[in-house]
Amino acid sequence: MSSQLNIDNVGIGGTPSLTFSVDTTADKDFVQSDLDANLTACVISANNEVGMGLGGDKLFGKVVWVSQELQSGTTIPVLCAVQARGVARFKYSAPTPVINLMVEVDGAGKVRIATRTRRVAGGHLMRGQVIAVDTSAGTCDVWLG
Repeated sequence: MSSQLNIDNVGIGGTPSLTFSVDTTADKDFVQSDLDANLTACVISANNEVGMGLGGDKLFGKVVWVSQELQSGTTIPVLCAVQARGVARFKYSAPTPVINLMVEVDGAGKVRIATRTRRVAGGHLMRGQVIAVDTSAGTCDVWLG
């Protein structure tokens, strides 16, 4: 039996957003065009700073806003807001995320299925449990905690 109801949990439990500075490393920063392209998966890159990280790094959250104020002498925003809990929707790259498994960043603003499965002191090495995958759109919904 089909239903007329669609389940959409994106954003549930995602507030408040946290404020961070933006990593200035080449190709690891976030600018408005990245957000417009839904390249939003971030890692902690330094003290109170987020960036795209490297493929295989631990997902921290989703960048949802970047400031119009730029870091001196660059085109990189000074600040950004990050959703670090609740349900977030991300674009993904191969290998495709799988329901109930964890994800990691791909280093270009997307997520992918976590390739590391071991546990480390203090908890699981990866963060972000997949709750839905839309292969047509190339997106997955992730519970950040």
